[in-house]
Amino acid sequence: MTGNGFSIIPATSATYLSITVIVLLAVVPLILGAFFLFRKSGQMKIPKIIFVVAAMIVLFICVMFLYFAYSAAKTQFIVSDEGLEIKGCLYGRAVSKESIDKERVKIINLMREQDYRPVVRTNGVGLPGYLSGWFRLKNGEKALLFVTNQADVIYVPTSEGYCVLLSPSEPADFLNMTRQMWND
Repeated sequence: MTGNGFSIIPATSATYLSITVIVLLAVVPLILGAFFLFRKSGQMKIPKIIFVVAAMIVLFICVMFLYFAYSAAKTQFIVSDEGLEIKGCLYGRAVSKESIDKERVKIINLMREQDYRPVVRTNGVGLPGYLSGWFRLKNGEKALLFVTNQADVIYVPTSEGYCVLLSPSEPADFLNMTRQMWND
């Protein structure tokens, strides 16, 4: 799918601070635990397999959160004659032009339009300043979110049983591009 690409509005410093704190909260206890376990007589008091499994779990958590940090700055939204493609993140996908309700695509402000606010995260990331994945909105609608700025969000309803909420860097240009590309 080739078309016009829009970057996500980069997440706020609060998002990256949250990710840093989560990674530190995962890594520091593991390092301290290893230090105290190996400190006395050079032998571990617990089986090595438990320590290795814990280290692998912590490493996985750290890699996932570092990927979320990457996604919060590098997600791309591509508008083309074929529809909308979301790239560079865990929940990316292509939405065909035929399944998009073109007449209802609009810019919304989640702080003012309460019905569109995400209230339940069903499978996604919910950090300060970064929402990505599947959520339920206050109005009951299922939504796929890629939101870093709640003031200028593009609402893209589909006939697939969900809507998409995006934070492109140029929301007005994004909306104009969708109208040019998707209106036959």
